[in-house]
Amino acid sequence: MKHRLIAFFASLLMLAAPAFAQQPNFTLPQLKAFVAMSPDAFRQEIKRQGFSYRDKTTTEWVSMIEYDRFAGDHTTNVMKSTYVESRAGEDSIQFSTTDKAVFDVLVKEARAAGYAPADKGRIPGGETYQEFKRKNEVVRFVYPKKESGMGLSSYTAVVWR
Repeated sequence: MKHRLIAFFASLLMLAAPAFAQQPNFTLPQLKAFVAMSPDAFRQEIKRQGFSYRDKTTTEWVSMIEYDRFAGDHTTNVMKSTYVESRAGEDSIQFSTTDKAVFDVLVKEARAAGYAPADKGRIPGGETYQEFKRKNEVVRFVYPKKESGMGLSSYTAVVWR
């Protein structure tokens, strides 16, 4: 009887495992809130959501801190850039995911929130981007190169203060 209960609970846990390993689905308001947070508050919140520290880069103008989360076949990376006071308007959150469906939801959300397509272009690595603007707010969506070849393609949203 004891072994049957253990086997039963183990099978329930295995069935629930995919739910625990889901990719985070951030909304635009959440990403904008991350931009406004202090680096310490951001660190606490992102760790609470299951992300692990990846890297930190600090110069005399900017401090960038990155966190990763792996779930199933997908990876999510969140990087907060905090600039010195004179360049505080450049503070941003960069959200990258290999899950195109999560990325597509953010693009649809931007359109529904009244962001209008603006600048388009190509960045030096060959990826293309589309910016959306609403008043003084800008969100940039970066699409992977068509012929990426190595691993899963990464889709990125950059939200500025």
